Amino acid sequence: PAGVSPSTFPAKLWQLVNSPRVRSVRWDALAQGLLVDRALFERELLSEGGAAGDAAAPGAFKATNFGSFVRQLNLYGFHKTPVLAGGGTAGLPGSAGALLRFCSPYFRRDRPELLVHIKRLTRANRERLAAGLEVRSRQPSRFQQ
Repeated sequence: PAGVSPSTFPAKLWQLVNSPRVRSVRWDALAQGLLVDRALFERELLSEGGAAGDAAAPGAFKATNFGSFVRQLNLYGFHKTPVLAGGGTAGLPGSAGALLRFCSPYFRRDRPELLVHIKRLTRANRERLAAGLEVRSRQPSRFQQ
């Protein structure tokens, strides 16, 4: 989406959740949250030789364990929520078990323009939000452009 650097965590996550090649992360039935199959995610995106080396997810995340991925979700304002009844488990073929659901008001399937509102919640950004000020994303460096 316009105004979002493709190297940011939200942009990478958006690409993965919309990729037909990635099976471990999908939209929930309402398209308002992510369903993550932890076991499949670890095999597919965090392990050596998984989809991380694949064109669908080239170096998708710097994280090497699932806890680091969840920490990134939390830093970007995602919250873990209960999986809704009939929450789209059929959308995860080959599901290895329990699904986790994460939501953000700015991460919606049919609203990519909302991604510009997802900011990393650093201490300085939290202080700005508490003071009612606008939080801006850091501009990409000249090497990222």
